[in-house]
Amino acid sequence: MSSTASTPTVESPDSPPDDGTTTVWHETIELEANRLYAVLTYRGDLASWNWTFFVPNSNVSPIGSSGTLFHVVSNMSDHDPSSGADHWRFEAETKNIVSSPLVVAVVRLADVGFLGQYEDVVGQDSLLPMFNTVAIPKIGSDIHPAEFSSRTWFLEAICTLHDCGVITCDDVWLLEREIRRFAFTAMDKYLQNKGMLSSTDRECFL
Repeated sequence: MSSTASTPTVESPDSPPDDGTTTVWHETIELEANRLYAVLTYRGDLASWNWTFFVPNSNVSPIGSSGTLFHVVSNMSDHDPSSGADHWRFEAETKNIVSSPLVVAVVRLADVGFLGQYEDVVGQDSLLPMFNTVAIPKIGSDIHPAEFSSRTWFLEAICTLHDCGVITCDDVWLLEREIRRFAFTAMDKYLQNKGMLSSTDRECFL
């Protein structure tokens, strides 16, 4: 499987450079079929976002108007007053990304077409069990809820996807740094109510 894995790519948030990479601002965007994306959504803070994965449904047009979002959410009802932390759960749900008012940035991570059709990619025998192996805080867990976030889960999931041959990412911290840099730039556009930023940059990930 590893021979067909894709290297994560992100576009530069600067003006179009000489190396051929470009930045594209969109009020609405149409994504590509058979791709795995990182999607960062607004959470009321200028410097932090909800980190999620998204696979668009290629059977629904425009691409990105329907697809499966993989992410972790905090259970507010299970708030632990002793630690001041929330407990978490993993979710996979159908979402419209291209017209969501909360989406700040979309980053293409990999071509996952080698895993099969859309239903195969998001199903029980492909990405879903990989994401389910990523640990989240539970009662008796070694992971403290106060030290956990959608970002830490996302980065652990990247490592799992790398180990399973879905993507190639030898430096997850560099990946995080580049996505965060991109998201900071995207926030300027988002706060001006001009939509999300979608990009790719061949040099961001090792």
